Amino acid sequence: MMKAKEIFQLPSGVTLKNRLIFAPISTMEDPLDGKMTSDELNFFKLRTGAVGAIVVGSAYVSPDGRGYGNNISITHDRYIDSLSQVASTIQQDNTKAFLQIYHAGANAKSKKWCVSCESQNIVEEKDYQELSTAEIERIIKDYQEAVLRAIKAGFDGVELHMANSYLPNQFMMPSWNVRQDEWGGSRERRLNFAKRIIESSLEVIKQHAKTPFALGIRFSLEDTMLLEDNERDQSFKESLMILKELDNMTLDYVHVTSSDILSKKELEGYSFELLDILKQVLLKTPLIGSGNLLQAESVEKTLEKTELASACRPFIFQPDWAQCILNQEEVVLPNNQLTGEMRQTYQIPRNLWRGILEASDWYLYR
Repeated sequence: MMKAKEIFQLPSGVTLKNRLIFAPISTMEDPLDGKMTSDELNFFKLRTGAVGAIVVGSAYVSPDGRGYGNNISITHDRYIDSLSQVASTIQQDNTKAFLQIYHAGANAKSKKWCVSCESQNIVEEKDYQELSTAEIERIIKDYQEAVLRAIKAGFDGVELHMANSYLPNQFMMPSWNVRQDEWGGSRERRLNFAKRIIESSLEVIKQHAKTPFALGIRFSLEDTMLLEDNERDQSFKESLMILKELDNMTLDYVHVTSSDILSKKELEGYSFELLDILKQVLLKTPLIGSGNLLQAESVEKTLEKTELASACRPFIFQPDWAQCILNQEEVVLPNNQLTGEMRQTYQIPRNLWRGILEASDWYLYR
C-alpha cells in the first residue's frame, strides 16, 4: 500500500486518515473585521474531504501582531463563532482542521515591536520599540488565549508559526536577537520565548481540550534575512541545533519550510539528502516534509523518510490534489492563459487570484 494512504496517529492522539496535509496558504482576502470571508470558506469547502488535514493560515494572536494584510484574528472571544465556521467547513469526511497562529513582531503592520533594536535587520527609518520582559509575557499570554479559542472553536489542533521571520523566529535567530538578558544571548536563552509558548500552549490543551488536540510548529531551516551563502549555511547549522532542542518539547509535528524538500544540502564539504539530515536531528517528533511536491512519485519518495507530506500550491488548480495522489493519478495544472472563468470554477478568492496572475509561474510550478 502507498505510504500516503496510511492512517497516522500524532503523539497527542489526533488520528489522520492519511499522511497528506494541505499546508497554510494566504488567500490574501484581508477581511477588515478579522473574520474569514464567504469566498475563503468556499475555497476550503471545495478542497476538503480527501486530505488528512488542512492547516489554515494564519490568525494573529495580538492586535499589534498583525502582519501582511488584515488576516483573520484570534485576539478576542468574539471571533470564536467565525472560527468555528472555518473548522466545521473543513471537517468533512474526517479531514482534520488545524489553525496556524502567529505574531509578526518587527514585521507587524501597526506597532513595530522588535526583539532587539540593535539587530542588523531593523530598518532605520521605521520606529521600533524593543520588547520588555512585561511585554514578552503579555504576548505569551496572548498565545495561550489564542490556543484556548482554537479549542473552543472546534479545531483539531494549532500550528505555531515559528518560521519566516515571525516573532518566535526573530527570538531564535542571532541576526535578530542580540539581547543580553533571559531572552537572548546564548542559544539556550534565545529559545526561551519559543519554549515558553510551547509549554504554555501544552498546558492550555491539557486543561481545556476534551478530545485529542494537536500542537505543531512551522519552522524555517535558514534565516531568510541573510543574503550571503556562507551566512545562510551557518544559519542552517544553527537551525539544526535549535531543532534538536525543540525535539524534546513533546510536539505533535515539525512542519519545515523548504523550496525543495528532496534537495541535497552541503555540510562540511559533503553532500547529504536534506531529509536524511533532518531525520538525524528529529528523533522523537514527527516531520512534515514540504517543498516542491506535486506528483505522487515525489510525495511517496518524501514519505519514505518523513511521517507526513504537505503542499499548498497544487490545491489551487487541483482542488482534489490529495485524491489524485492517493489514486496515483497525474496532477495536471493549467498550461494556457488563466481566465476569470477559471477563478469561478476553482472558487479562488479575488485577492488570491490577483496574486496568482502576478506570479503565475510560481503557482503553476513552471
